[in-house]
Amino acid sequence: MSGKLTNAQTEELIDMLLLTPDMDIFLQRLVEVAGIELDHTATDAHCSVTVLRSRKPVTVASTDPETAAMDEVQYASRQGPCMEAVVKKQVVEVTDFRTETRWPKYIAAMSGSPMRSVLAVPIPIKTAGGAALNCYSPHVGPVPEQTRNNLVDFTAVAAQAVTLSVMLQTQADKSADLAAALESRTAIDLASGVMMAQTGCTQQEAVAILMRASSNRNEKMRDVALSILARFNGTVPTTHFE
Repeated sequence: MSGKLTNAQTEELIDMLLLTPDMDIFLQRLVEVAGIELDHTATDAHCSVTVLRSRKPVTVASTDPETAAMDEVQYASRQGPCMEAVVKKQVVEVTDFRTETRWPKYIAAMSGSPMRSVLAVPIPIKTAGGAALNCYSPHVGPVPEQTRNNLVDFTAVAAQAVTLSVMLQTQADKSADLAAALESRTAIDLASGVMMAQTGCTQQEAVAILMRASSNRNEKMRDVALSILARFNGTVPTTHFE
């Protein structure tokens, strides 16, 4: 039989993307569907999606907390089938953790897990970094060829949606970083103004004092500025965005 996804399966993935209002919900449904493809009862299926963000691997969706924890084992050791699939863009399979000799740190860490095998399938996203679908199983042995091919096709169809998810999250992270930077700037500027009013120093001198205090206390300049403002009027400044 062909390993290609059927038209119905492809349409289901497309409908999931079009009808799901939240990308996180879509990704969650994605791993659930992958689990059903791996094991039609879904009782022994443990799937997740790993994305490489700013060179750091992150699990963006998983069928259960235990699966996410197994991903973290790979991230901590910086080695394993999932990491290799993400970096090398190749399907990587472990048919039995107890006889596997690759990635010794990872295999040692997985020795107490009830999972016995894993299939990692790269997701061909169109952004920097990479992504992979991870499918763990408590059973020993390779994934059947048809199922394996279906999962490869599955990730190809899902790639654009995962790419969109990565792009949206990257933009959200940048916006959050910018907002945090502006909040810090507001606190530092106001604290400098308080010091200038109380001591008659210049703005450059006030900022220099804040920098020295930050270094001596091993605190962020924003936190030093907030402590000064709290003593001044007992309130925390906020930055407003239109």
